[in-house]
Amino acid sequence: MISSQSRMGGRFTAKLSFASTSRRLLSNQTNKTVKDQVKVKVKVAPPVVTLYQYHICPFCNINKALLSYTETPYNIVEVNPLTKAEIKFSTDYKKVPIMDMDHSELVVNGSKEINQALLRHPYLVQKLEDDVEAFAYTDTAQRWNDFATDELAPVLYPNICRSLSESYEAFGYVNNVKEFSAMQKGLIRGVGSFAMYIAASKIKSKRNITDERVALSDILTKWEEDGLDSGKKAYASGLDKPDLGDVAMFGVMNSVNGLTSHTDVILKRGGTFGEWYARMSDKVRTA
Repeated sequence: MISSQSRMGGRFTAKLSFASTSRRLLSNQTNKTVKDQVKVKVKVAPPVVTLYQYHICPFCNINKALLSYTETPYNIVEVNPLTKAEIKFSTDYKKVPIMDMDHSELVVNGSKEINQALLRHPYLVQKLEDDVEAFAYTDTAQRWNDFATDELAPVLYPNICRSLSESYEAFGYVNNVKEFSAMQKGLIRGVGSFAMYIAASKIKSKRNITDERVALSDILTKWEEDGLDSGKKAYASGLDKPDLGDVAMFGVMNSVNGLTSHTDVILKRGGTFGEWYARMSDKVRTA
């Protein structure tokens, strides 16, 4: 005969066993729910970006290339290169580019500094599939990012200002800036083109450049051979998508889009370079 105490003990044990099983089921369900939530990425809003620029500035175009590649919307303020009235808020820094992010919550000066700030924003991090390190900070990405700013960009200036007429052509963009008056446009094209022609001559002398087109072609050959491994790589990254080095190189080259130098040296080049440039043009669409 089973005592009342034993029967009660059995019921108590059964209750404990049922409660324990319930807790395990609840725990497993909770863990599954948490894991499912981790898999779902919360959509991050893009930053509000305003870029103060010169249209033909290669350093500004590096920033625009990154913004476009990551599908980050941005606004452009064209700066008058003579008066610089548009950046009068910047008391210590009178160059471009300057970036205003999120309504002056963050103001950053300089192309590389701007890209670093952008690459820290959660929106761009998400767009780059949470792998900013592989995109921007490998030895390869850093090498060609530096090459774009230190070697390619300076050689572009003498190419778009080989003569006063080509320098005047380079400043033709001002005709599309509705904020500039007719007088401002005339002054910028006249005074600006002459000043840039003189500056380009100094760069030629400093870098011992005798033929601007040959100097630029040599730079592009190095990019083809070392960056793209003579066509063995689709991108300098060595992957099926570009990294910051590719984006920076493209940004600098695209800064002269529509000018004689762009047609002569970049569009007519073809081969390994031409194929890469066409791929990048599909991935990066700058304003």
